Amino acid sequence: MKEFSDQIKIVFDCNREGIPGTLNVCLTHIRNKAGSSRADDALLAKIKWVIMELLTNAVKHSGERQSVLKIGVSPKMVVLKKEDYGTPLMLVGQDKKKIMWPLEKLVRPMGFPIYHNGMDSLCVRTDESGKATFFIEALAEMEMPALLSDTSEHFGLLIMTKASDEFAYEHDPDTGLNSFICTFNLIE
Repeated sequence: MKEFSDQIKIVFDCNREGIPGTLNVCLTHIRNKAGSSRADDALLAKIKWVIMELLTNAVKHSGERQSVLKIGVSPKMVVLKKEDYGTPLMLVGQDKKKIMWPLEKLVRPMGFPIYHNGMDSLCVRTDESGKATFFIEALAEMEMPALLSDTSEHFGLLIMTKASDEFAYEHDPDTGLNSFICTFNLIE
């Protein structure tokens, strides 16, 4: 994440009880630092959804006692970055194809759909370094998933991808650091 003069770093104890307080600290910082930028109620709602999902995922999946949330605000953007040293991300595609970090050299780069909600397909693409970028493709026809058997953990990734302007995951195989990065543009 590029350095911001107004970046804050919040250490989050990975427990559900801490989510509301941490969320309030994050939103207050963003409101105060975004100033007259386009941080309207609709954008703040999207940012809130993403922060909630990042913190919930820290509780449910990282396996760590703490995660770090970094928030950078500039006149042009808000960047949220959640970091931990817990379990690396694992994705299961709609065709049951699995992708786990650290990626093997043989499977880079790659891309495939991982989840759909009936209207949108959540897709992932990796680059040579193993960074995963998430994106949405509209389905040509309405295709309802089998909600009881297909509402997966990937639904949260769909929320973050749809809410942010850019959403990516990075895993550093040397240190074990997992980073989830969401960017919101303040200027259209």
